[in-house]
Amino acid sequence: MRHYFLLSRILLIVLCTLNFVSSFGQVNNSENRFSQNENSAARKVLNFNANWAFYRGDLQHAEAIDFNDKDWYAISVPHVLRLEKKHNGGNEVYQGVGWYRKYFVVPASFKNKRLTICFDGVQMNCDVFLNGEKIYTHYGGYMGFVVDVTNKIKFDRDNVLALRVTNENDPQTPPGRNQEKLDFNYYGGIYRDVKLVATNKLYISDPLEAGKIAGGGLFVTYPKVSRQYAEVNVKTHIVNEVREQKEVKLVTVIKDNTNREVARAVSANVFQDEKEFVQTLAVNNPSLWHPDHPYLYHLVSQVYSDNKLVDEKTTSIGIRTISFKSPSGKADGFYINGEKLYLRGANRHQCYQTIGDAASNSMQYRDALQIKKGGFNSVRAAHYPQSPAFLNACDELGLLVIECEPGWQFFNKDSIFICRTFRDIREMIRRDRNRPSVFLWETSLNESPTPAAWAKQAVAIAHEEMPNDQMFTSDDFFANGKKFYDVCYKVVNEDGSDPMPQMPSITREWGDTWIADPAKENGLRASRMYTEKGLINQCILRQNALNGTPLESEGGYWDHAKLDANERIAGYFLWSFNDVTRGSDPITAFCGVVDIDRYEKFGYYQLKAMQDARNPAYGPMVFIASFNNRPDIDSSVIVFSNCEKVKFYRNNHFIKEITRSENAVTAPFIAAKGGSPYFKFDLTTYETGELKAEGYLDGKLVAVHTIATPGKPDHLEIEVDDQLIKPVGDGTDMIPLHVKICDKNGTLISNKNALESYTIHLNVSGAGSLIGADIARANIAVQHTEGGIGYGIIRTGSHAGKITVSATADALRPAQKVVTTVKSEDQFVQDGKHYAWLIEKENTVLKEGNMSEALNEKTQLIKLLPSMLKVNSEKLLPGIEKLIDEDYSTVWIDEANIVPAELTIDLGGQYKLKGCKIVWGKDSDWYTYSLQVSEDGKNWKTEVENVKSSGQEYKPVLFTTTNARYVRLKIAGVQSEQSKIAVKEFELVGSDDN
Repeated sequence: MRHYFLLSRILLIVLCTLNFVSSFGQVNNSENRFSQNENSAARKVLNFNANWAFYRGDLQHAEAIDFNDKDWYAISVPHVLRLEKKHNGGNEVYQGVGWYRKYFVVPASFKNKRLTICFDGVQMNCDVFLNGEKIYTHYGGYMGFVVDVTNKIKFDRDNVLALRVTNENDPQTPPGRNQEKLDFNYYGGIYRDVKLVATNKLYISDPLEAGKIAGGGLFVTYPKVSRQYAEVNVKTHIVNEVREQKEVKLVTVIKDNTNREVARAVSANVFQDEKEFVQTLAVNNPSLWHPDHPYLYHLVSQVYSDNKLVDEKTTSIGIRTISFKSPSGKADGFYINGEKLYLRGANRHQCYQTIGDAASNSMQYRDALQIKKGGFNSVRAAHYPQSPAFLNACDELGLLVIECEPGWQFFNKDSIFICRTFRDIREMIRRDRNRPSVFLWETSLNESPTPAAWAKQAVAIAHEEMPNDQMFTSDDFFANGKKFYDVCYKVVNEDGSDPMPQMPSITREWGDTWIADPAKENGLRASRMYTEKGLINQCILRQNALNGTPLESEGGYWDHAKLDANERIAGYFLWSFNDVTRGSDPITAFCGVVDIDRYEKFGYYQLKAMQDARNPAYGPMVFIASFNNRPDIDSSVIVFSNCEKVKFYRNNHFIKEITRSENAVTAPFIAAKGGSPYFKFDLTTYETGELKAEGYLDGKLVAVHTIATPGKPDHLEIEVDDQLIKPVGDGTDMIPLHVKICDKNGTLISNKNALESYTIHLNVSGAGSLIGADIARANIAVQHTEGGIGYGIIRTGSHAGKITVSATADALRPAQKVVTTVKSEDQFVQDGKHYAWLIEKENTVLKEGNMSEALNEKTQLIKLLPSMLKVNSEKLLPGIEKLIDEDYSTVWIDEANIVPAELTIDLGGQYKLKGCKIVWGKDSDWYTYSLQVSEDGKNWKTEVENVKSSGQEYKPVLFTTTNARYVRLKIAGVQSEQSKIAVKEFELVGSDDN
């Protein structure tokens, strides 16, 4: 079932996609909107992504010009160190070294040019070699860097570029946390674009290379913005490497999206080394950038010397102004261009199935488009700066972005780590300060125990890099640096009161809990590999949370700050847009509104219903959250819609009509914020067959969704996710596809029982290939469906043409689809002479030592009773039994504030212990604890000493001890400053079989 639901395709185009389509043309009117082509007579940008060689592992002298790489693999960029299976959590992702080599030729016509190689992202650390010489080292996987190769290139001859790349743990490079304890994965590789840039020796600098505070490249600001008039201030950094004084003229022109000139400024100066030109341009009656109408202008910068054009660069800009306070000074929300806008956002990780983080620009665009179409007007780029291609799409489509420096629950006092955190702040601002989409800078290390002095300097650096009233920094309210930040997350006390009404407030994450078990289908994590029950319950709990409940049992949490029930909150960011896998947990985090493969869950449409049906950026919608295949569930049906009323039918019989105003009472705070609570139709009985929902505006039918009970499996269907995007035959582009098991009517065979699956075979031929087809471990060419759906990604061939996709399965009619790619408009670096490398396969050596598997082997939970417990020797505190009640929804809070707290457990007999698990009561706190065991209660052995643990660290702690009767948990302290010790559960794993 692919749920597209509008009655009239004309109305759909007019109301829902017209805004998207018109915005496409704002940046690039060519067929290939993802082209990196910035070529002019003065500046050449050449695609450097094709024709690389790769070796997984470390080698001696692999940088040498004459190194024998004939047995290496032929790859193109973006590339991941190892293709992974879909569910790769629990530290199964490859960590190690990979080598890349590229042979290329630069023509003699470039001999007097300045040449740089620009990397958008290499994960995590790398050494760069050219013709055997080490020329650059870069630390960090989320920001780009520029390597000057001007004086090292051999012209009209082969050059060899080699990179040694490692994604091994590095506590000195942010995020710094080891992957086995990390909330995501370090997939590794050259996973973003690489370009060769050729300019004259008199040129506009790159801000990442220039290294200038509040400078380098172009820095565009808007001192005055109104609907009648805007001032555009442009600071342009021009470098003169000619080694003599030059008279330089800078012409800066602003053009609208029809290429009409609307403003011009001309400046001239004589200088020898470098010069910053500052110009102010006036735009009358500007079209202001806004998520609902993301209007982009083109700023064209032209540098002349001796009346000759020597450099030219085009920058997309959006004129707008933002504030987190009302005109009267109240911190009551977010304002753009003087208008209040409620932020409905989602958190997005950059990972994908199979390819990890190594996605093409078109895949990045698809994500932004899917987020936008899902009813979101904003996105938090968690927890690191994301691809320039993704941010380009946010500029173009109208998604406001919280940009985050790399960090997650880790702080290292080492001076190198601290220096790199400050470097990351400067570089992400320099890279993205001109983007209209970026409205908030998370210059903090997500959920990390950073000192106040660090936070103070981090905020100062941000304001130094962007010294105007449009720079806003953010961190959690209860962090040490709250007094320094401009905007805080979670501005709420545990009792629901407001601790600082003058502090702007956003909820950065909501809608998930770390202890949800998707297999039980009753929590905030849900997957189609089970049934519709979990998908529905996820939505019910999220509506409760969105409507303001602070109770975890109802889907909320106190530090969500009540969400829609908070009168002054600026908005929220759902956790999360997509499912993710993590080094810290073997179980995939099924918290997304889409799967890892980007197939939408019911929750995607729940959030879409939060937008106004009359807003042309979103339009009217209706969606039935059911497969109608579960008699125990489908006698009551939930419908999502933003229409004025919904009519519901079963098997062509009218059931009921519910208006939006009538339905508002079911979740009044959601309705008051302009959202639409779900419509619930109680049918009392169950029938197989067809369900239909109709949405009405102004008495007119504007949206329809129909679903049917699946019949018997009959055939396969292939859906290619083109999203109006024409795939490019350049050897590097990617095309995602879904394969569905369908009945004879084309209805998806969704799961009626958990873990139902079909085996399908995929084959791709022609002008493209199936990524991972030759790697059996990745489960791509032969795979098992989840919820009746399979997935694959095609990498396009180096020439435009037809790609044939075939899918087969036993006893089902096969499917075939043809995709046609278009010719690339990019200019590519000329390939050098090299071996005919091999098709990429894998090194079969797998990483050993899965902690969770070791814990589960021949062990069990030891039943603990309240009579076994003592706190601080004798005192049995009220509610302490909640620690051992095997219920993660209950929590013991040390209301008496006894710190340190010492919990002693007498097991009453000798046990062989394998480990323990502590589920802390508050995920944003940090706990310092030790663990000891004893045979006699007198002589103690320390198993864990003074460990500092995040409240989200719930992975088992492994140790092995025999003949243990007593266990002692010492909690020495808790942060933040206002917190008390809180524990949901303490579990011991082992046996009494010694």
